[in-house]
Amino acid sequence: MSRFGTTKRRPADITYSQYLRKLRGYRCEKCGARHEPNSKNLGVSHYWGRVNESTRYDDQNCDILCNIPCHQYFESHKTEYETWKRERIGVKAFKALDVKAHTYKKRDDAMRLIEVKELLKSLE
Repeated sequence: MSRFGTTKRRPADITYSQYLRKLRGYRCEKCGARHEPNSKNLGVSHYWGRVNESTRYDDQNCDILCNIPCHQYFESHKTEYETWKRERIGVKAFKALDVKAHTYKKRDDAMRLIEVKELLKSLE
């Protein structure tokens, strides 16, 4: 299973994106550029793709990046993304994230939406 696959966005994905962008101050974590809250050029990058249920809504798996150029760069430079991610969260957390990404988790869209709505609400 590729960690860079394309997977359809669900309602919980949209809410989680709002939560994580707000939590991290609407700033690209690679280049530091600030964006407006509703910017179309700032999004959530999943190191392990959204196809992995166990890491789909994991804050350590997800990074806030400018869609262009930062996210686009990491999509075409996967080794650099891995190096950056490993340095960012540390070797121990990176290994734990790898294990988590390869651990089965049942899909439960209704529960995930409730959980991410609560996360977003906690920031208000």
